[in-house]
Order: sequence, then structure tokens, then C-alpha cells
Amino acid sequence: MSCLAIIGPAHPLRGGIAEHTAGVAETASRMGHVVDVFSYSRQYPSLLFPGRTQFETESASRRADYRVHAVLDSLWPPSWQGLGNRLRTSGTEAVLLQRWHPFFAPALATVARRVRDRARIVWMVHNARPHEDRALWRPLLTLGMHPGDLCLVHADAERDALAELGVTSTIRRIPMPARGVVERQDPAEARARLGFSEGEIVFLFFGHVRAYKGVEVLLEALSLLDASGPAWKAVLAGEWYVDRSSAEATVARAGLGEQVRIDDRFVPGGDLADYFAASTVVVLPYVSGSQSAVIPLAYAHGRAVVTTRVGGLPESVEEGETGWIVPPSNPAALAAALEQIRRGRRASPAAIERKLAQHSFATLVDAIVRPVDLP
Repeated sequence: MSCLAIIGPAHPLRGGIAEHTAGVAETASRMGHVVDVFSYSRQYPSLLFPGRTQFETESASRRADYRVHAVLDSLWPPSWQGLGNRLRTSGTEAVLLQRWHPFFAPALATVARRVRDRARIVWMVHNARPHEDRALWRPLLTLGMHPGDLCLVHADAERDALAELGVTSTIRRIPMPARGVVERQDPAEARARLGFSEGEIVFLFFGHVRAYKGVEVLLEALSLLDASGPAWKAVLAGEWYVDRSSAEATVARAGLGEQVRIDDRFVPGGDLADYFAASTVVVLPYVSGSQSAVIPLAYAHGRAVVTTRVGGLPESVEEGETGWIVPPSNPAALAAALEQIRRGRRASPAAIERKLAQHSFATLVDAIVRPVDLP
């Protein structure tokens, strides 16, 4: 048993990193470790947050015993120093720092520096570089990292990116874990609730809509599908962090208004489960990126994926077995893959279950508390 501190966003803060934090904390607690999560009392300043709110509207459904302390203010350095001092005297043996945007690097570096001589420092690097890589962030990309620390990544591409940035720490790749407990819905019942017919092919895009995720490419691909053949619908489910007007114009120009549904909001858990259950396949048309939690989430719901050959996305897909990989920024190639699915091509449910088993939070926890056991 170890005493583990996790520094990262937690409920009521929302988003993929908060869910990742919860997954690590829940799993570590169930494995018998003592877990404290140190979350943000203030996370993003409004200037850096394009969404409507940073907070969940649903209550937390914690499945394990761990403590959450909202003490870190991203804009108040005394809170950084205070957390470092607190961890120095807490008996913590390992500290996991969630690293996904360089804005948070000064706060995390301060904490790491204060506690490094008392505990193992582990960086969970979701993005070596931010999705919108601007020059002003570059001095912060490796701030706080020390050769004696352990860096965990979810893709070989991110490991290579850290090496290119000059990081000399040990870097380990652990596949992106799937969400802890997923309740799969009955597909027929989910389709009825969402208004889809039983025989329709349903293409699902899920997640925050940002420029790098290639929604425009998807819409262009949908416009290229054969006008005859099986009926289909497409759902874009997730809050838009970019202007929707261009996408809506594409839908109107292509005459897809009856076939494309835009659900512009942060999708809560119950609706999320329905969308995945109702879908035929999950589509990630990214034009750039590092990795995505949407792929293991799709597997957790028993769904195959169509994704692009960018970053670490192909590392999570077995071609023809758990999904299909197409070139990025290529509507014709994406349309061809979607057309094949529309005409009956399917992945292997058994392969999806096998792949899902590789995306485990338990493996990640072991890497944090017992890194010497990894090859």
C-alpha cells in the first residue's frame, strides 16, 4: 500500500482530465492505496476557457474512497507553495501531476520542486505540446521536469515529442485507460429515446468541438456519401469551442439538414451512454492531435472507431478489427470508410473487448506506485 497524491482537476470541475483524475483515484483506492486528490479552486481564467462553464451540473458518482481538496489556485502562487509544503509533511510517497496545458506548468513545477526530496514525482503528460501551439507557451513546455522524475504518456508520439523537447526523464507509455465503470445501454432502447430508427446507420462524433478535431472534414465526407443505399444519420455531440456557422453552412450547402444532428452542449453521462449505444461507429476525423480518450470510451461501449493517422490515435486501433484508420484532412478517404460501414462492414466485437482490456487504470496506477516493475 502506498500514499498517493494526485494533483489535477476533479469534480465539480468537468472534462477529460477531471475524468482521468477520477479514474486514477478510484482505481488506486480500490487497490488499497491511500489517495488524496488536490484539485483547483480556480482552474482556467476566462481568457483561456472558450466553453460555457468549467463545472459539472450533475452530482459526483464516486465509486471508491478518496479525499478531494480544492486548494490549488492557478493564478495565486502562495497556493502553489502552500500545497508543496503540505505534501512535504503528509507522508505522501508518490505525487502524480496531471500535465495537459503549459499554463499550469508554473504551479505544478512549484509543487514538484517543494516535494521532490520527499516523494516520487510522476508527470502524467497528456500533451507534450498544447493543441494550439503558440510561441508564448514554449518556455513552459518542460518547466518543472527533472531527470529523476518519471513521465507517463499514452502514446508513442507523445514520448517522441518529449524526447524532442529535451526531456531526459524516464518516459513510459501506458495505453489511454477507459473510463472506470460504463453502463452499456440497450441499443434499440437508446435509439428509440434518441429518435433513430432501428435500421439506420448512425455515425457519432463525440467530444468538445475544436479546430484540430476535423469536424469540417467529417461534414465534407458525409456530403460525398452515395445518395442511394441504407439510410444514415450523423450526430455531433459535444460543446463547440469554435464558431458553428461554417459547419452549419456546410450542412445546408450539402442538403444534410435532415441527416446531421448537432447537439451543442456538454453531454451528461446518461445521454452519453445513449449516444454510444445508438451509434454504429464512432468517428474521430482529427487533423492533428496527440491521443484521445474517446477511443477507449468507444470500446467501453462496445463500439468500433474510424480515426485518422495523426499522433497516437492509430496506436489504439487494430485495422479492420477494432476500427479503421484513414489519412487526415482527406474527406474522400473518410467517406470511403464510412460508405463501407454503411454497406455492412463491421469490426470484431471480440477484438474490441480484447483491446479494451489493454486500456486499464490499474496498469497506470502500478506504473505510478511501482515504476521499477515496468520493463
